[in-house]
Amino acid sequence: MANYNKSKGRSAPYVSAASLSNFFDHVRWVSMPKKVDQGLLLDYGLPKGSVGALLSALKFFGLVEGDGTPTPAFKMIQTGGEEFQANLEQIVRRSYADLFSRLDPSRDSREKIRNYFSRNYSPAISNKATILFLDLAKEAGIPVTEEVSLATSTRLKATVSATRRKSSSQPISLELKPAVSSLTDKDLQRMYVKRLVESLSPPDTSGKDAEAIEADIKLYNAQLERIERLLNFKKEEEKEESAEDIPF
Repeated sequence: MANYNKSKGRSAPYVSAASLSNFFDHVRWVSMPKKVDQGLLLDYGLPKGSVGALLSALKFFGLVEGDGTPTPAFKMIQTGGEEFQANLEQIVRRSYADLFSRLDPSRDSREKIRNYFSRNYSPAISNKATILFLDLAKEAGIPVTEEVSLATSTRLKATVSATRRKSSSQPISLELKPAVSSLTDKDLQRMYVKRLVESLSPPDTSGKDAEAIEADIKLYNAQLERIERLLNFKKEEEKEESAEDIPF
């Protein structure tokens, strides 16, 4: 595979793991876009404040060219399950090749990894870049050192509890029609919403530090908001279809 990433002169990715995960979840259910730009990411439901950092990350990982055109590697993230994990590992190891040549994430501490990003990129983004790298490594099945903070933020624990109460008091109910051999856009949308609902679970705080918990909470809330937007959009579509059926 061609090495699309040229880290010299390019910022290390520091987008939140939640935003990147949302993007991965979405592109599994859509055709490969002709161009990935700000407008497309907003259409995908990504927060406006994270669009710039996400575009930069996609270029760093060799998934899109400088002008936003998807590279051949883009198809690798449109997979799921074990195949996606294997593809992600390949992307992570290739994109962070210099880091892996100097450090062993399974043995070196988070602080050593943060210092790497600080020295080779920028101190300003080193902490966020470290969080993203470790989260991606874990998702890709790459062994990383287990470091647990001695004191987890009480505020974050309270936020997790509140999020769980909210989710349990507002259950999501969907009626999904059987899949057909020729899938329409609506079929794909229903499958996508079903996939989101099946994968939704309250954040797990066990064995995680405050930053990791906060990232999980952001991802969980983003998933709830995305499902709500899709369900509202579906209701509006049904209203429009009903209106079209009314004879005049």
